[in-house]
Amino acid sequence: MVGAVNDDGYNRTPAELNLEYQSGTRLYGIGYLLGLLANTDGGIDGYGGVYANVLLSPHWILTPEAGIGGYRQGQSKNMGSTFLFRLELGLAYQLAAGQRLGVKIAHLSNGDLYTRNPGENEILVTYSVALR
Repeated sequence: MVGAVNDDGYNRTPAELNLEYQSGTRLYGIGYLLGLLANTDGGIDGYGGVYANVLLSPHWILTPEAGIGGYRQGQSKNMGSTFLFRLELGLAYQLAAGQRLGVKIAHLSNGDLYTRNPGENEILVTYSVALR
């Protein structure tokens, strides 16, 4: 997580692991996704949403994502609620065998639905494989 600081004195940048499934079935170019993100401070975010692949060239792919999910704080940052929105933008290079190597930025927040909304920003290195 980037900038993991809040009013409660939490000032850490824990390592994260993000597993995500993007459906191969799409309607008008939009598919669904399911994800689970966990950090080394015990924070867990399970989410679902939609994505689209935008081909910039034969190998470069831009992937915007939007989702909603549930958050368990553990010893991690207090996000103000269990319910969170997630926005991501990924850029990946597709290798010859179909794998993708890239980076994505993400923002999580409760969208000011609650009094407390510190939000969270992430930068993640990604490696993707197609399930056949």
